[in-house]
Formats: sequence, structure tokens, C-alpha cells
Amino acid sequence: MIPAMMKNEDLAVWVEKLVEGESYVMHNFKILKSQGQYCICEHDYKLLFIGETAVKAHPMPNIHLKVYRFKSIKEIIDGNCCP
Repeated sequence: MIPAMMKNEDLAVWVEKLVEGESYVMHNFKILKSQGQYCICEHDYKLLFIGETAVKAHPMPNIHLKVYRFKSIKEIIDGNCCP
């Protein structure tokens, strides 16, 4: 699981197409170092959707669904959000 970022106006386009726990093949996106004040998980990278990002469902049944422990709001507020 890798966190993804997109423009707020593009959210409506993707919210119905992307389902948590499913796997996808993506094209035309950027990979950024996951850093900053607010980290939502401990993965080293995050994906940035751009205007030409394409996503296609691709079942991969052997992927573990619960690999990352997401941070609670308290941990984020306390500054315990990045290793």
C-alpha cells in the first residue's frame, strides 16, 4: 500500500474507480519522497496523480492487505508521524 495524492477537483473522478484493498496498474504519475509535516503511513514514497494518470484494475490475490499501521490523529498531533 502506497499513499496517493491528487487535486481536490480530481477526487470525484477517482473516488468511484479506486477501491481500498484492490490492486491496480498505473501509468503517467509521479513518485515523490514521503516527507513533510503530515505522514499518513510509514511508506518511504507516495504517488502523485497528474492530469494524464491512467489506472486499470489488475487483480493480484497474493498481496497482503494489511502491511502498514496507519498513524492515529493523536500521533500526528504529537509529532510522532515519521520515523
